[in-house]
Amino acid sequence: MPTTEHDLRPAADIQAVDETRESMSAAKTVRFADLGLSETVLAAVADMGYETPTPVQAAAIPEVLAGRDLLAAAQTGTGKTAAFLLPIMDRLPHVVPPAKKGQRGRRRANAARGRGPSMLVITPTRELAQQIEEVCRAVAARTRHVAVTVVGGVGYVPQKQALARGCDILVATPGRLVDLIEQGSANLDEVSVLVLDEADRMLDMGFLPQVRRIVGECRDERQTLLFSATLDESRVSSITDLVRDPARVEIAPVTSTADTVDQYVLPVSLDAKNGALTAVLKKEGAERAIVFVRTKRRADTCARRLGRAGITCAAIHGDRSQAQRERALRDFREGKVQVLVATDVLARGIDITDVRYVVNFDVPEEPTDYIHRIGRTGRAGEEGWSLTFVTKEDVAEFYDIEALMGKTADMYDASGIETGEAAPHVDPDRVPASHPAGKKEKKRRKQRAKKAAEKRERASREGRQRSPRQRDIERRAARDTARVEREESSSRPSSRKRPGRVRVHADEAVETTRTERAVERGGHADRAQNRAARRAERFAGDAPERSRRDAAHGRDEARGERTRSGRPARGSRTGRASQGERNDWRNYDEPGSREGRRPSGSRGGRAGGRDNRGSYGQQGRGRTGRRPGDRGGRR
Repeated sequence: MPTTEHDLRPAADIQAVDETRESMSAAKTVRFADLGLSETVLAAVADMGYETPTPVQAAAIPEVLAGRDLLAAAQTGTGKTAAFLLPIMDRLPHVVPPAKKGQRGRRRANAARGRGPSMLVITPTRELAQQIEEVCRAVAARTRHVAVTVVGGVGYVPQKQALARGCDILVATPGRLVDLIEQGSANLDEVSVLVLDEADRMLDMGFLPQVRRIVGECRDERQTLLFSATLDESRVSSITDLVRDPARVEIAPVTSTADTVDQYVLPVSLDAKNGALTAVLKKEGAERAIVFVRTKRRADTCARRLGRAGITCAAIHGDRSQAQRERALRDFREGKVQVLVATDVLARGIDITDVRYVVNFDVPEEPTDYIHRIGRTGRAGEEGWSLTFVTKEDVAEFYDIEALMGKTADMYDASGIETGEAAPHVDPDRVPASHPAGKKEKKRRKQRAKKAAEKRERASREGRQRSPRQRDIERRAARDTARVEREESSSRPSSRKRPGRVRVHADEAVETTRTERAVERGGHADRAQNRAARRAERFAGDAPERSRRDAAHGRDEARGERTRSGRPARGSRTGRASQGERNDWRNYDEPGSREGRRPSGSRGGRAGGRDNRGSYGQQGRGRTGRRPGDRGGRR
């Protein structure tokens, strides 16, 4: 176990403090009082229930109290938040004067209006910012500091008002803080201590430009503390220039997992994953469990599916509002929600106690994310376990995780759980690889997976083209059968009614009547007879069709009457229809019936837009009692 003298030795520009697992267990004998904290902060430590410092706290607190910059790497869940809040708040000056007994809050606020902060903590996620705020307020209850938190997902106005009143400590996410700086609501000129928490995570999320912008707004003479899950140069080299002459504290490599977490693997087919998840939660008990998935959409669908199975759960991901995320965490802590379904936004820095086990529904893309996921259980010396679902598509990624850890996960007892026929084979006696796959190998894996997916899609599309669905075939067959039946059952051919007012004559008696009327009006009988002969020749070809139509309408040729309507047919008995009969008589167009019958210059069709049936027998509208349909209204 390193002593305080060992931690403070000025041996090199960058001081390294390497902790082994034996020294971790020995570090439990160190007390907070041995680290140089004041009585005020020690009272806050007692209020929070801390008994002994964690290894990262024991190593970092003396360095921070000495005023040195710090590069600290520690496994998630080891108490990094208290490692920088306790020593900084122990000696941080007050921008907002502490309220005295009987002093009004308005007078106290006016004394520091628009000033501060003196300490700035930047963190990648809202949940981690909220957790830091809770610890900060617990310490501030003794130190009398004023803390303000600004994160995205909530309104700007309350945050602007809080900054305008002044604060000692500001906890912020990068995106929202940059917005407030650009709006002129955040002033960082008085920042003397800058903390970058989960620095590697902020870089992975693409916050490097925002972090650079924020650092540029702070004072040059400041103390900078950089906390990360790893100090790998390939991960954090782009921001290590922000610290000067730092002390280096590295408790455990990121490749290690807590010894209190038992790890299991369950090979399962892709189509059986959903059912297997429900079965595992019901078998092991769904209380105090966290399910990790890759995407936001899958988190929502998984939560709905578990809800239908009778398991109360809540989803947490980047698209959820701040109020929704806070309510989900609160309900989980209070036991109102059995399961949390989350993306990797919950994997880091969230301190949720009494998590019984973690289920990796999807294998994470990065092996280090697996370490952070299962770190949500087995915290603070408690026992926990994790289960990972592995399909054929992500076996290689899981083997990379085992290569990173240097050990393998045990096989889960899947008795009573349907894992599917296409579940992959995982050798229980396997040996982990010496190292995870590199970037080139991962790129080749993605290309092979993409080609395989395209091949499956192409085969599926070709199969659909060769074999139409059976219900489509049956639908077309039924439609064709119905059409044939309608055609066969039709007693007369359908004819479209064409425009015009041409009269359709019932029989030859009509022709005789028209000739007699022409002779009575003084016309030439021979001319009328010639016209009648021509019409008879033209109608002769249509006799079979007219016979079928007459039969369909129920004509009784022997009596000259219509049996269907009951009205006497035109030409029956006397061969001449009365005026009342003409009112009920209807015209029907026959093929060729208009040819040669309309005089030159006459108007055909529906003259004047009137309906031909509406003008029958209306004596008062024309100069004669004839219907307009009789040869265009002319004789």
